[in-house]
Amino acid sequence: MKLPEKLSLSRVTGGAPTFPLLLLFGLNLVDELDRSAFGILLPEIRDSFGLDNQGILGIIGIVGVVALAGQVLIGYYADRLSRVKIAIVGASVWAVFTVLTGLATTVVMLVVVRSLTGIGRAVNDPTHNSLLSDFYAPEVRTNVFGFHRAANSAGQILGPLIGGALGYAFGWRVPFFLLAIPTFVLVIIALGRLRDPVRGNQERAAMGASEETVATEEVPPSFGEAWRICYQVKTLRRIWYSLPFFAVSLVGIGTLTALFYEEAFNVNELQRGIIAASTEPFQLMGLAVGIPIATRLARRDPGLILKFIAVVDVIVALTFLGIAFSPNIWFAIAMNIIASAAGSVLAPGIAAALSLAIPPRARGVGFSIGALYIIPGLAVLGIIGGVADDSGIRTALLLLVPIFLIGAVIISSAGSFVAGDIHKVRTSTVAQSEVLASRRRGETKLLLVKDLDVAYGNVQVLFNVSFEVDEGEIVALLGTNGAGKSTLLKAISGLVEPSAGATIFDGRDMTYATPHEVAARGVIQVPGGKGVFPGLTVAENLQVAGWLFQKDKPYLEAAIAQVIEFFPVLQTRWDQPAGNLSGGEQQMLTLGQAFIAQPKLLMIDELSLGLAPVIVEQLLEIVRAIRDRGTTIIVVEQSVNVALTLAETAYFMEKGEIRFNGPTAELLERPDILRSVFLEGAGVVTGAKDGVATPAIPRRAAGARRSTNGADPAAVSPLEVRDLGVRFGGIKAVNHVSFTLGPNEILGIIGPNGAGKTTLFDLVSGFLTPSGGQVLLGGFDVTGLTPDGRARLGLGRSFQDARLFPSLTVRRAIAVALERHLETRDFVAAALNLPAIGDSERRVDRKVDGLIELMGVGAFADKFVGELSTGSRRIVDLACVLAHEPDVLLFDEPSSGIAQRETEALGPLLLRIREQTGASLLVIEHDMPLITSISDRMLALELGSVLVEGDPDAVINDPQVVSSYLGTTTEVINRSGGAR
Repeated sequence: MKLPEKLSLSRVTGGAPTFPLLLLFGLNLVDELDRSAFGILLPEIRDSFGLDNQGILGIIGIVGVVALAGQVLIGYYADRLSRVKIAIVGASVWAVFTVLTGLATTVVMLVVVRSLTGIGRAVNDPTHNSLLSDFYAPEVRTNVFGFHRAANSAGQILGPLIGGALGYAFGWRVPFFLLAIPTFVLVIIALGRLRDPVRGNQERAAMGASEETVATEEVPPSFGEAWRICYQVKTLRRIWYSLPFFAVSLVGIGTLTALFYEEAFNVNELQRGIIAASTEPFQLMGLAVGIPIATRLARRDPGLILKFIAVVDVIVALTFLGIAFSPNIWFAIAMNIIASAAGSVLAPGIAAALSLAIPPRARGVGFSIGALYIIPGLAVLGIIGGVADDSGIRTALLLLVPIFLIGAVIISSAGSFVAGDIHKVRTSTVAQSEVLASRRRGETKLLLVKDLDVAYGNVQVLFNVSFEVDEGEIVALLGTNGAGKSTLLKAISGLVEPSAGATIFDGRDMTYATPHEVAARGVIQVPGGKGVFPGLTVAENLQVAGWLFQKDKPYLEAAIAQVIEFFPVLQTRWDQPAGNLSGGEQQMLTLGQAFIAQPKLLMIDELSLGLAPVIVEQLLEIVRAIRDRGTTIIVVEQSVNVALTLAETAYFMEKGEIRFNGPTAELLERPDILRSVFLEGAGVVTGAKDGVATPAIPRRAAGARRSTNGADPAAVSPLEVRDLGVRFGGIKAVNHVSFTLGPNEILGIIGPNGAGKTTLFDLVSGFLTPSGGQVLLGGFDVTGLTPDGRARLGLGRSFQDARLFPSLTVRRAIAVALERHLETRDFVAAALNLPAIGDSERRVDRKVDGLIELMGVGAFADKFVGELSTGSRRIVDLACVLAHEPDVLLFDEPSSGIAQRETEALGPLLLRIREQTGASLLVIEHDMPLITSISDRMLALELGSVLVEGDPDAVINDPQVVSSYLGTTTEVINRSGGAR
């Protein structure tokens, strides 16, 4: 007979085949028969083994923990193997150990067989829910999960009746022999007819993807990747947090109710079975009413499902209260009926929401991880049993009410995240399948980043970034400081987890792959700044870089030999700790490590960072050679000239978004685009934006220097270095260097990497003890003073890598740098908050505000230093140096890590610093337009010795300087000389 339209099962499935739903319904039903029969026979089982309430509840808790602990592993394999086969095996295991339950003779055997019964049933959540999600469309899933959940209700009707009647007539063991029979019948049917659907096909179809894309299954994730995929789903996390509270409440109420009927009203097992069976039809009625409501709400907003569940949970909690205070059995039964009817929508509603929010390729793990959160709830069941023994079952029932309400509040809070998580799921699954399908057609899209969002805590850094790279090309990623370039590379390489979007590499989704998995797939990142292990030697660093090729010794030896050919200086430093290398040499070593890893995709963050022009020129050829051997390359570079000369395609980022992209040949002909992103406002006041914005100041502006101990400033050299030298082992890092820095003078220092420039600064500032020579500061010999002693005499220094406290805000970091200028230091006065302390702190705040305005960092003054980009931290570092109010300033590569726009504004800023402070400046710099524009004199170093000293034009045109340092590539020499 044909069912009426309203009752037709095809109406539940939206016209999709009904057989999978019916079969999974049957397997869920027979699973519930055993569970509900065991619950109704619990008093007899307790008495048979001589246990008390705490003991039997403790066993239930142990059994639950053992079963749930294995569910995550089952979920992992459900994402990569046949879910149908796993479900069949699980049902078979359950049936066998159900029979063995009836044969248990000891408490230990009972625990073991019930645990294995639970493991067999543990396949249901990761396999059934995953299969239903791929068999049926998103818009009917609430109906489908509701129908599937009705099997539990049917089992809870039949299980107590069968278990209670057979237990009453033949003893509690007999029901378990018979309940396994229907399971074996369903297993045989499933073996013959049920087949796995394509994972994620329903989501791709909902997004309007092509048939080929819909039928293309995603590559399963590793366990670590699956965990990261699931953990970033906000809906899932909130539901997980609610599960311990629901678990202890729902399992506890089911167990305590059976014990309550027996102890409070002297109800035997047959009567308990009849009572339990009579209440369960109301659960079906609750499903019939609640699921259509939930479906309508889901169509308006999927998040409303969870809010609806939270409202229902409040009703259920009130029934717990009613049962605890029941004056007679009829009132208790009435409360039980209401609880069954209202609570029926809890499981299917949660399952439907999760099926929409969990990415399809990790659904098995996503559904099963919740088991780990249920375990803490089950672990306290023994405590609830102890309360029942000591204070009575009514007290234990009352204890469940607040616990259940806490779970309701938490799950309600998940509702606001559902819609966003659904969008992320569909974007990700379509993106990966599109790439897989295109690669099958022979297309060569190696990397696809789609709609990527990244946040650090509550601060969002990337906004809807889409980015793609063809196989074999070089792509330049450009932008101002803080634009999000480095963050994008970190997201691709797995160092930060996106909050939305997808990253597909070589046809495989790796959005949430762990960093070592990303590296193993062939994606290698060269980080900006120092990327070496400073405590290991150069040789050890290169050996470590070959961790992927430990068994391929010939390749590793050949690759290391090639690195030495690229960077001969590394051979001379072979046995030295990498931390002793210059910044440029460390950059070379980092690039060498990346080369050894044999990447498919090489991402270089700050290619020219800290490198001399001649080395950058060499690097450009090396990068091209790496590309020619089949490696695709992404280069983040602050110099427009360098990046666009190297790359075929360029992407421009600003404030976390991609603003422009296209072939470099076209972009080089668009000075309006380049200027709008990089050069706008260089050298003029533009306000505090992403970097430095300062007024144009005439070159060599005069400034009055403070007197030293009453002497005429003009008669005393602020800094004099006499015959200074230092050795590291047998190497002369600085060799008899002498120079004088005049009042209000800027002396520029240039030289190849490893020439001894930073070592010279370390000697002048007291971080290294010289082998010979003197350092005079304002006429005083400070050679024997510590760095803080020299600082008190007016010496200030910046470093190549900004050394700031990452957990302080920019404003607080600058205030700390003003510490030596505090007028009141009495800690007692500070503890009592006396007026003098307040006045002193207000004066510091005014100085901080002045420095923030001077350096143009107002836009991020209240951000944590650790949240800033490399270039922005450099600017804050300069502000901290200025806060010290020194007479002599040592700037070590101030433009390092700063975008071209900010570099062009840096020259006027340094001149302004000299004008306003009256200080003398010693500046190390590789950017030739910058250093020649600000220097009164320049000094070139090579191999620790002075090569040439004099007027800037004479120094940079000296043949020795050109050959050893500058090279011949105009774009490299003129890094900030304006886009071509």
